[in-house]
Amino acid sequence: MTPYDSFYGNDADLYCVIHDLKLVLAKTEDMNFSDSDLVADVFPDITRKSFIVSLLITLDEQFKVYCEILKESTGQTLKWNELKGSALERFIMYSTKVCGFTGICDNSSRQLLSGLIEVRNCIIHNSSCLEGFSKRGVIESFSSKVDGVTIENGIVFLDVEACIYCADLILEFMSKAYSIALEHFIKERQ
Repeated sequence: MTPYDSFYGNDADLYCVIHDLKLVLAKTEDMNFSDSDLVADVFPDITRKSFIVSLLITLDEQFKVYCEILKESTGQTLKWNELKGSALERFIMYSTKVCGFTGICDNSSRQLLSGLIEVRNCIIHNSSCLEGFSKRGVIESFSSKVDGVTIENGIVFLDVEACIYCADLILEFMSKAYSIALEHFIKERQ
């Protein structure tokens, strides 16, 4: 399989995964918890937060696969996970500085993705509570830019539209990266 085919296949796969995650979100949003249901009382937005965590698992996997294809197709000896920084920073650095791709990520996309990653981290590591969370400012900035991401009494909440926006953000970001790779490797396919 050529690098072009690998990048193309993974781009198509990502689209399907994001689409399926959106379908699962829609189905879970349709679930009707009664007022006396413990789930509705204790975990009022569990489906949305689970959606965000699932999205970021998908994004992390995409970073890994993309960089592994780049490594193999460019003959790099350095692995992307040998770089320092967050997964997003390593992905961008590997794509641009190590493999020479340009235009992978603009500053606005980088800030939005960093904010989304910190929302996920806050959900996982601090039960969505900003109190004592080290990247509180990043999340507050993200919530000011994304409709439907709110902070109430120091807790992060997401509405369905914000979840869909986050899915589209990830899809758009990775689709751009895949387009750049496809453009680079089209010659080898012909």
